[in-house]
Amino acid sequence: MESLSFYGNDNTERVGLLSQTIDSFNGVATKLEQHYRHLERRVSELDIELRDKNKALETNLKEKEDVLESLTTGVVVIDLKGKITNFNRAAENITGLIPEKVREKKIDEVFGPEFFHNSHLDFRSLKDIQENVEVEAEIYRKDKNSLHLSISISAVKNSRGERVGTVIGLQDITRMKRLEEQAIRTDRLGGMEKMAEKIAHEIRNPLGSIELIASVLRKDLEDFGELRTLAEHISSGVQSINNIVSNLLLFISPQQKPDFQIIDMHDILNDSLFFSGHLLKYNDGLEVITSYSSKPLMIYGDSELLKHVCLNLILNAIQAMPNIGKLTISTREIHGQQKMQDLAEIRFADTGTGISREDMGRIFDPFFTTKKRGAGLGLTIVHNITKIHCGTIDISSSGGEGTVCTVTFPLWDGEKGRRMCDMGCEMWDAGSQIADGV
Repeated sequence: MESLSFYGNDNTERVGLLSQTIDSFNGVATKLEQHYRHLERRVSELDIELRDKNKALETNLKEKEDVLESLTTGVVVIDLKGKITNFNRAAENITGLIPEKVREKKIDEVFGPEFFHNSHLDFRSLKDIQENVEVEAEIYRKDKNSLHLSISISAVKNSRGERVGTVIGLQDITRMKRLEEQAIRTDRLGGMEKMAEKIAHEIRNPLGSIELIASVLRKDLEDFGELRTLAEHISSGVQSINNIVSNLLLFISPQQKPDFQIIDMHDILNDSLFFSGHLLKYNDGLEVITSYSSKPLMIYGDSELLKHVCLNLILNAIQAMPNIGKLTISTREIHGQQKMQDLAEIRFADTGTGISREDMGRIFDPFFTTKKRGAGLGLTIVHNITKIHCGTIDISSSGGEGTVCTVTFPLWDGEKGRRMCDMGCEMWDAGSQIADGV
């Protein structure tokens, strides 16, 4: 009986211990289930937060991409391997390259050694650039237009200061460069003005004596055929020199103010083409194409002076195409950058011999010419006529590839246009240069 009691008590303890173990296990299981449900809820919350953050990140990236695409500065982003990862719309407009075709390509494959002129840029060494680099360069697009660019190169770093790539900024400074060239050109012409005036008067002094002697010789040698012919040659040469000097004096010191009126540039162009018709008539290989704006381009100017501009540019184009070629004259209305001013743009594009890069910097200089005949005052006079009309003239060309001459004038805008052209008259009075001959 005692042994049975002993085993009975042992079983009771074991049962109690097992019961406690089960209760403890159930308690742990319950807590584990609670932790699991809490973890499940937390994971669900984290998923929601992650989705929200991803959505916010996508929105942020989209906004940054939109900002990047809306910039007028071209942006090219390169990774550490030299591959292009971003190429915005402005970069496309400036370079003429299509983003989809250049992304993931090596930068030195896209921008080869001949892409940027006068820059000495080596894109293979971009990863070694530590400080910001700024250079200027020129590119020649497929449409034969050249652009002046300001190029900035800088390293891209993360929040820990580690380099993750390189960014290249492309800024079109063509307009600024051309304004600088016009300012330099104006200063240069102003300096030449005094010298030319002195030379003109110095030439005219003995010229009158030579003409007088030649006239006496012609009269005295009337019965000596050959000698009289020589005297006539002298007189003819004197007259030719006198015409050049007269143009030069008019170029320096104009004798009358321009006659400003409201006129349509299309009428000026049509009259100019009519007067140059005899040159085109005898050259079957020349083709003239006109592409005018659908609406009139009214400006406030002197019709005779503006005809002189158009005739001169048409004549230059014809002389650049001695045998065969095409001259395209087009007009359009454009928006200027100053106070959103509307401008009339007239474009003369020929397929002639072009102008060498060496001569481009001198084409507006007085007495500079590449022609066998001519005083070299034509483009100088054209420049000054556009100047007194508050206009601009720009010429782009390269040897053997034709020439494009673009002239702009402010469109008539009531009293605003009158004030601008009154300012032009004041410039004329102050010594703007003009002449009646090419």
